[in-house]
Amino acid sequence: MVHSFYRQRETLASAIALRPRDAAAAIGVSPSTLERLTKSGEITVVKIGRVRLYELSVLESFLKSRRAVGEEVTA
Repeated sequence: MVHSFYRQRETLASAIALRPRDAAAAIGVSPSTLERLTKSGEITVVKIGRVRLYELSVLESFLKSRRAVGEEVTA
């Protein structure tokens, strides 16, 4: 029997987009900081009905752009 933790990791590993809580954790910020970054347009979101999804490629690009500029994400 596979524990739910491992099933969740497998699901995230094969995902192309994440829900807000998982997206925030993936880039190491709080959900409220992710919301602020989304509202400011620094990170884009895909809406499907009421579901908001963050594409992994967008999250990776955001992190790379911050590293190149040398800025830190602040809450």
